[in-house]
Parts: sequence; C-alpha cells; structure tokens
Amino acid sequence: MRRRVIVVEDEELVAQDIRAILEDAGYEVPAIFHSAEDLLEGIENLQPDSIIMDIMLAGEMDGIEAARIITEKMDVPIIYLTAYSSNDILKRAGETEPYAYLLKPFHERDLRVNLEMAIHKHEAKRNRLKLIRERTLNEYLKRSIAEKEALLRELHHRVKNNLQLIISLLSLQIRYAEDPAMEHFFRDYVNQLRSIAVIHERAYPSGGSYIIDFGDYLRSISSQLLESYGASSSVLVDIRAEGIRLNMDTAVPLALIISELISNSLKHAFEGEGRIKISIEKMNGSYLLVYTDDGMGLPEGITFPDGGSFGFRMIENLSIQLGGKVRLEKPERGVRFTFEFTEQVYSDRMS
Repeated sequence: MRRRVIVVEDEELVAQDIRAILEDAGYEVPAIFHSAEDLLEGIENLQPDSIIMDIMLAGEMDGIEAARIITEKMDVPIIYLTAYSSNDILKRAGETEPYAYLLKPFHERDLRVNLEMAIHKHEAKRNRLKLIRERTLNEYLKRSIAEKEALLRELHHRVKNNLQLIISLLSLQIRYAEDPAMEHFFRDYVNQLRSIAVIHERAYPSGGSYIIDFGDYLRSISSQLLESYGASSSVLVDIRAEGIRLNMDTAVPLALIISELISNSLKHAFEGEGRIKISIEKMNGSYLLVYTDDGMGLPEGITFPDGGSFGFRMIENLSIQLGGKVRLEKPERGVRFTFEFTEQVYSDRMS
C-alpha cells in the first residue's frame, strides 16, 4: 500500500513539481492544497501519512498555524518546505515539532530522503508509545491479578477457618447426642461441610480464578468419608478423574452431590465388603459423571429423587444448578447414577 502525502503549496508549478517527484518515488499524492484553510477543511477525509507544507500560504492563516491545529487533532508528521529562514519563523516552526525543515530551492534527493526519514521516525515514535502503553497496561494487569489473588487467598483462608470452627462445634455436639437419629444428622452435616472445606484447601489460582484438581479432591474426600463411617478397611473406592480441573462454581455443588452419594452408599449399601466406582469424563463442552456401587441397591418403594430422603432432593437441586439432571439406573447389583453437567461460569449465571 503506497504512502499518502498531502502537498500544501500556493505556487501551482512548485506543487506539481513536488507531486511528480513523490509519485516517481512511489508515493501517492491524494490532494494538493493552496491554502491552510482548504487543508483544514479536507484533511480528515484523506488520512495522510505525511504533509509537505509551505509556511507562507495564500489566505489569512500560514502553514505554522495550520500545523499547530493539525497536530492537536491528528498524529501525522509534517515537513516544512519554505524559502523563509528567519529566526522568528524558525522559532515558531520549531514549536510545532516538525519532522524536517527544507529551504527552497530544494534538491529532489533531499526532499525524498527527508520524507522517508520523517515517516520512519514517526512510525518508530508510534511503536515506542505503543510499547510503553502495552508495558504500562501489563504492569497494571499484573498488579491487579496479584491483588485479586491476595484477596482470594485471604477469602479462602477465612472460609476455611470459619468452616473448621463450625465443624468443630458440630463434632463436639455429636459427642453429647443421645438420639442416634440426631447423631446421624449431625455427622452427615459435618461430612458435607468437610467436603466444602477440602475444596478451599486444595483450590489453586489459575487464569484469574480458583481451580480444583477434582480427581485429587475426590481421593481426599472419599478417604475422609471412609474413615468417618468406619469403612476404610471394608470398602474400596475406585476413582477415575485424571486431568479433570473445575472452577469453584462447579466444584462446590458437584462435591456436595458426590459426598452425598458416597455417604448413602456407606450407610445403606454394604453389609460387609463393597466397592464404589466414580468416574468423570470430559466430553465435547460438558462432563459425564458415573457413580456406581455394588451394594444391595435401593429398597423396594424407594425412588429417586422424590421417593427418598432429603439427600436425594438435595442432589436433584444441585444437579439442576449445574445444568443437568442426575439419572438413576438399577443394575442387577447395586446402583448406578449418571450425570452430564457443564462447567459453570459466573457471568453466565448472572445473566
């Protein structure tokens, strides 16, 4: 694409000579103006790469005044080409920061060299300013991310502390519970809180948000649940969720779903030894959770979700929050829950 140069010269022959020189050198001259007033009226539509302008022009405004107005509105290099070199004119011209100042009569080579240098200097200046802006923006973004991560770390720390306080209070209450039903209620509640607390322990910053290695999380929370129900030596939990990393908005409700499923299996499915399998597979734009146990299965008359306990209804509500619905299957032995869900994005939930 050829460079566009505007010529501002009130002597027609000189203007045409400059045009011929520039076009021979490969430039485009989209317009010649004979006065500063005409230049100011037509320049915005032309978007030139440079302006070659005489200082003394026909009309009430000279080239220096026109250059001052142009540089306030546009970023375009200006070259003065004039027969005047008095100290007063040079001082006024210098205040507009021209890229070159050539005296008439000029040599063709000088005109071409100074124009080329002016365009290159202007491009270098713009690139430097762009680089400075990018560096400034990058530093600002780095500071903003660091501040955000510091706030998030503080938030996670406080959440973990508060959850641990609640867990400790409830655990203390369990020791004094005389009603087995109340003891089971408090124990289930503590296990759900622990499943959330472990998420905050294992969350790590990535891309401006906090991410959970969900396979690692499942191994941790399943061990805690096995220990809580005294089933560490009798029930094996097989987890297949390698490479599954979820944000906090997705991990918390999914953790509560899986924690409830494991708790139900440990409380009701096994009379002795047993096996639980949990797999999460990443699909095109979604994830598939498959949960199975080889226990006794659901008793007759118990359906999911409305025919079971509060836990079943909680699972159903949380699955809807994750954009899907848990399905129950009844194989020959045990139960099988499948759940296809999508990772939640905060802005999407707000819309």
